[in-house]
Amino acid sequence: MEGKICLFLLVTIIGLSQQISTPESPDYVGGVVEFTPENFQQSSEQRIERNMEAYMQIIASEEAQDVDIMVFPESTLNMLNYPTLVPHPDDEVSPCENENYEFFLRNISCAARTHRKYVVINLTEKHPCTQEEQDALNDTRPCAENGLSLYNTNVVMDRTGVVVSRYRKFHLFGEAGKNTTLLPDISTFTTDFNVTFGHFICFDVLFEEPAMELIRAGVKDYVYPTMWFSELPFLTAVQVQYMWAWKHNVNFLGSGANNPDVGSTGSGIYAGRRGPLTYVMSSTPMRRLLVARVPKSHLVGDPYTHDPVAEKFTEQEMLDLKLKRDHLDIYTTKLVDVTQESGSETLCFDTLCCNFDFEISFNESQVTEDSDYYRYHLGVFDGVRTYDDVATGGVLSCGIFACPTDDLESCAQRFEASDNIVPAITFNRIKISGTFPSKSYVLTLPNVLNNFILPINLNEFNYHEGEEKTENGDTVKDITLELTQPRNDIRAFAIYGRNFQRDGDDVTTAAANSFASLAFVTILSTLLLIVFERNI
Repeated sequence: MEGKICLFLLVTIIGLSQQISTPESPDYVGGVVEFTPENFQQSSEQRIERNMEAYMQIIASEEAQDVDIMVFPESTLNMLNYPTLVPHPDDEVSPCENENYEFFLRNISCAARTHRKYVVINLTEKHPCTQEEQDALNDTRPCAENGLSLYNTNVVMDRTGVVVSRYRKFHLFGEAGKNTTLLPDISTFTTDFNVTFGHFICFDVLFEEPAMELIRAGVKDYVYPTMWFSELPFLTAVQVQYMWAWKHNVNFLGSGANNPDVGSTGSGIYAGRRGPLTYVMSSTPMRRLLVARVPKSHLVGDPYTHDPVAEKFTEQEMLDLKLKRDHLDIYTTKLVDVTQESGSETLCFDTLCCNFDFEISFNESQVTEDSDYYRYHLGVFDGVRTYDDVATGGVLSCGIFACPTDDLESCAQRFEASDNIVPAITFNRIKISGTFPSKSYVLTLPNVLNNFILPINLNEFNYHEGEEKTENGDTVKDITLELTQPRNDIRAFAIYGRNFQRDGDDVTTAAANSFASLAFVTILSTLLLIVFERNI
């Protein structure tokens, strides 16, 4: 491969056998691919061909031999100017050797058939748009002048290469030129090993439809291609995957596009309340297959005790991963006084109030003239934020987050790689509690992160949601999050929520000036998307 950085294929394998899973098997073997696409110093067709060849090599690899279902990431195969038709699942068509479809879809379908695997890919799909079809769907939007709709689409092929499911992304993230369906697709497929999967793409995970509709339908296993642009302190890639799977007690196979220079990385396999089986957040370009045996039973059990990290990067190395920043300036906040061994505070934002109790140790001997350390703020928010002006969404949050200085404006940023960072502050105990709305349109979940941009282990915190009760005519519940083991590397420790009813609302009034002053973030995110698409 061209370029100064040598990409490599590495594999993580957990507890495999030599047999394809059956309906009677207690588990199945899942694989997710962290994938750096080819760079843009080639023609479009050359890039696509090389990406396709890399996909096929991974499918055919010895390490993938036992994999029942393999998931590739979002937008790392083809691109807007080289789309393909995709057969409707009801037609039971295999693209393999079918000239109606582009070469990359044909060849990957053949690879799925040859190696007898379910394969999930994400691509740019073209679909003829006709007035008749628009009328049948009650879709009043006009067709494009060229008569084609272009979608960000998941395609699922079974062990014979037949397309058995298709999902078109509904919540686009600044993807110019892409279309959406009028209503969200609710897409599922059932495998020959008797597991029904739901699927959606990247930004969709933060919204009610289709993600929560699949949960309400009782779907317990998910495949999830993504090209995530991680944001501190609450929305880094594995952090989101990990907690979404834990909250809903579902199996979750997340496959991430990899380009740390623009903030994209993050893949993993998660077994609901038992915790992650394997995951990676990378500071360097990589192509990596992560494989794990996934239990079909969703009973709540003890967290898995093995180390789930596929590859460890140091805190200094992770500074090479570019990260966006949440608009914490609009939160109600208070600086933690490190000279006090314990603290108890109540902070409110509008009607949401949260209680913070904590015990800390400050190791003054660690701090020298040549060193620095992270400080911490307590923060509460209940309002509407913008996601880089692509969409707005309701957020409820009570948490503790790290800051390079005492100033709030530094929070959710990091020291430079050249700085000498020392772990001067240890949280011996944290307890965060609050009363949150208990509504179908409110999702609350634990949100924990360390300085390595990885989640804190499940056996190091407790999260509890109380029974519903009525207060002032509203249905609410008490939520508590507790740190149970001392840690000196906390990046975020929070109860984090989404209020879907407020999606699409104007951003919180108090935030208007802050968002205006951070308008450059919107421009930056748009540029990141353009750069990444060019890179494939």
